[in-house]
Amino acid sequence: MPAYVYKARDRNGSVFSGRVEAPGIREAVLSLRERGLFVTSIEEERLSAPRKEASRSLFETKRVKLQEMAAFVRGLSVMLEAGVPLLSALRSLSQQTENPYFSRVIAEVAGLVERGFSLSRALAEYPRVFNRVILGMVQSGEAGGNLDWTLGRLADYLEWEKDLRDKIQSALYYPIILVVAMIAASFFLVYFVFPQFLLLFEGFNIALPLPTQIMLSLIRFVNANWYLIYGGLLGGLLLFVLYVNSPKGRRFWDERRHRLPLFGQLFRKLILSRFAWVFNSLVRSGMPVVQALEVTGSAVGDTYLQEILGKVAESIRRGKNLTQSLSEHPFFPPFVLQMVSVGEESGNLELTLSKVTELYDKEIAIFVGRLSATIEPILTLLIGAGVFFVALAFFLPIFEMASQGMAAAGGGM
Repeated sequence: MPAYVYKARDRNGSVFSGRVEAPGIREAVLSLRERGLFVTSIEEERLSAPRKEASRSLFETKRVKLQEMAAFVRGLSVMLEAGVPLLSALRSLSQQTENPYFSRVIAEVAGLVERGFSLSRALAEYPRVFNRVILGMVQSGEAGGNLDWTLGRLADYLEWEKDLRDKIQSALYYPIILVVAMIAASFFLVYFVFPQFLLLFEGFNIALPLPTQIMLSLIRFVNANWYLIYGGLLGGLLLFVLYVNSPKGRRFWDERRHRLPLFGQLFRKLILSRFAWVFNSLVRSGMPVVQALEVTGSAVGDTYLQEILGKVAESIRRGKNLTQSLSEHPFFPPFVLQMVSVGEESGNLELTLSKVTELYDKEIAIFVGRLSATIEPILTLLIGAGVFFVALAFFLPIFEMASQGMAAAGGGM
């Protein structure tokens, strides 16, 4: 929750100064007025603790892995549930964390808590480390008085996200290795092997077969235009990355990637599964539906869905229920709409959203397995075709020379 630094006077004219936590500046002023204080100046408190990061080693990686964050949240949940005070738990976790950067961040968070800040307010000073899902759930847990339970639920989500990423990476690991090996082999052949055979074949006084002619033409073209080829590839890749990282490009890519052949279904299932998990976790932690939709939108990593969820939240503000608001957007499939509708009618939205996540988890695992099983034989066929073509280009001239040599030897006899 935001904190505000104020100066105020009481009815006797005595001057007071201090800090107060409130959802907004108006609520802070009203809170002080209830205490008999009349505010003369007030502003949101700015902390200098994060600036300490700049003085640390330039070689230190300022990155917190998902697995490290999950371990921190799980540890904090267990310690709070066991009755360990928050400040002691933070200091203990800071000492146990192996990542130096993350360890220091936790220590600085503990320092802010010791100064009187709430945990959510302290974490908010490190937006690059603690995202909106973490901040939102911690804030909801503090408001509901069930911070340990909420942190446990948050740890469940982070561990689920980590497992999901690991499944996708492991399924695509072998195809990626094949692609890298194919590129490396092509580079080696073009620059080290083919030029030697080019000199050899050009010295033959024979008509070269078509595969050999194609290969020699390809070698000459690559050697003569390598800077255009590699410059074009790198330049195109750089332009694509820059465009996708721009607000307009990111919005364009997030909307179009769900329609891509083969991978589009995977992207959509991932986003829908993440939506169900995050939204369900936030609602279960006590966050209002409208706020949970807005936080979920910024957390799922898709600007297109974020825009949709913003419209859904606005529709709910106008009086529609969640199912009606979601059904206005074709991004959500009938299954999701049906499960949300059942959850709203039965008053058990948490259970139905959990079922949505479970179903998409299974579908993602099946889809990734099929995708890997489809890509691997295609890559194997491409590599085999390339090897066969190179073998033809190399050995056909040799066979031709051998045939001519045998014919000449037979004619001489």
